[in-house]
Amino acid sequence: MSLPHVRFLHPAPLPVGPRLARGWRLTAYAAGGAAVRLGRRSAVVDALLTAAGVRQGAFIGAWNPLSRAMPRRWNDRALARLRGLAQRGGRRCIAGRGHAAKPPWAEDHLLMLGDLRPITVLARRFRQHAILRVRLRAASRLLVLR
Repeated sequence: MSLPHVRFLHPAPLPVGPRLARGWRLTAYAAGGAAVRLGRRSAVVDALLTAAGVRQGAFIGAWNPLSRAMPRRWNDRALARLRGLAQRGGRRCIAGRGHAAKPPWAEDHLLMLGDLRPITVLARRFRQHAILRVRLRAASRLLVLR
C-alpha cells in the first residue's frame, strides 16, 4: 500500500490498515478559517502561519485514542486537557475540526503552532496515531507516531 506524504516516526512501522489510511487521505483538516488535506498545500494555512509568525505547526487531536471510539463527553474532556497542557506549555492553539464526506466522519482537534517536538510529545501522551504537519509553502505531511 502506497502512502504518499506519510512519514513513520518509530523504528518499525506497524501496518496501517487501508481503512485508516483512506480516512487520513479523505479528511479535510480545518482551523481558524484555513483547511488542508494530506499531501496538499494551502495558501490560507500559509497566511495563518505567517500571521502567527511561525513556519510550521500541526493538527493534533485527543479524541478516540489509538482509533478506538470513545463517547463524545470523554473525547471533549480529553481535548480540553490537551488544550490546557498546550497553553500551559506556551503553545499557541487554534480550535479546529477534521471531517470527511464519505464515509461521514468528523472529529475536533487543534492546530498547534510552532516547533513540532513538543506537539509530538503531546500527541503520544494522548495516544494519537498521527499528526498532520503543515509548513510554510509546503505540502502537508502525516507523521505517524505509533
